[in-house]
Amino acid sequence: MTSAWSRRDAEEALAKRLLERDAPRKKSVLKTFGEMVDEYLAQKRALGKRSIRNDEMATAAFLAEFGRARPLTEIREAEVARYAERRLTERSQRLKRSVRPATVNRQLAILRALLRLAKKRRYLTDVPEFDMAKEPEGRLRFLSEDEAARLLAACEEASSDRRMISQRSPYLFAIVTIALNTGMRKGEILGLAWERVDFARGVILLERTKSGRRREVPMNRAVDRVLADLREKQARASDDGVPRGPVFRRTDGSAWGNIRNAFEGACEAAKVFDFRFHDLRHTFGSWLVMRGRPLKEVQELLGHASITMTMRYAHLAPDRLRDAVASLEDFSTKSAQEAVKAALHPVTARQN
Repeated sequence: MTSAWSRRDAEEALAKRLLERDAPRKKSVLKTFGEMVDEYLAQKRALGKRSIRNDEMATAAFLAEFGRARPLTEIREAEVARYAERRLTERSQRLKRSVRPATVNRQLAILRALLRLAKKRRYLTDVPEFDMAKEPEGRLRFLSEDEAARLLAACEEASSDRRMISQRSPYLFAIVTIALNTGMRKGEILGLAWERVDFARGVILLERTKSGRRREVPMNRAVDRVLADLREKQARASDDGVPRGPVFRRTDGSAWGNIRNAFEGACEAAKVFDFRFHDLRHTFGSWLVMRGRPLKEVQELLGHASITMTMRYAHLAPDRLRDAVASLEDFSTKSAQEAVKAALHPVTARQN
């Protein structure tokens, strides 16, 4: 049997290609903006997106702007730009301050994702292009060692019965200690379960993180000590001597909940000003860099998806940068000497 084509085979293949080329393309399905919002949110919920509440709030704002019945194909770049410009001049009712560029950009990113999904499902042929607002460099507030000592002392007091009810939390000292020594996010700490604490290996296992990746967080002695104390107390209260479920729990076994009032009270008592809980994570990263740890290590410990986020700490390692520049001194001096020698004695230089 030969693999060579006959003339008839070639003519049939050409005719088929011409038919495919000239066939009318599948038209986009007519879809309203409201219907697309419903599809987008349904997909994100099905995928288990953790920040789905942000998507719900952003799409609600765009529904108010464009209307549910608006054809998806009529969403224009100019309208999105006007929305973004207006939002930047508004004031947040909840936070009592101007809306920040980062907030507007998170909303625009959700709209872009929605429109890209619409194109993927052939409801749109093209996705409108719009610019993001320019964001200032991210906040980087971290504790000095003296501030950290005062804050931990205040947290230990807040964990006792001597503070007023609104500013008391029996777990505040342990929670802040873990944040300072691991860089874990507040949600990761408050959602920690005993099944995720591996004392034998000295690590905390995080299954669901902001980046969507699993990661292991090493425990130092301070973290091991506060968790071991909690485990011992809860083991005594359990039927079989094995604590299970949330590490930070209420008497009914449910997760502890909010520590905002207690933390703000501790900061005030410690005279640590302009400081938020997330800044404990910045403190962890900053201290590591200032102690000479490579940025790649810091990236892995903080669970950053890319080195870009970790680079905010780079300026805290001036010695590392000086050492990098100093490494060129011998090279540049030797090169300069050879260049002068070649200019003054060209024949000798060529012979060498």
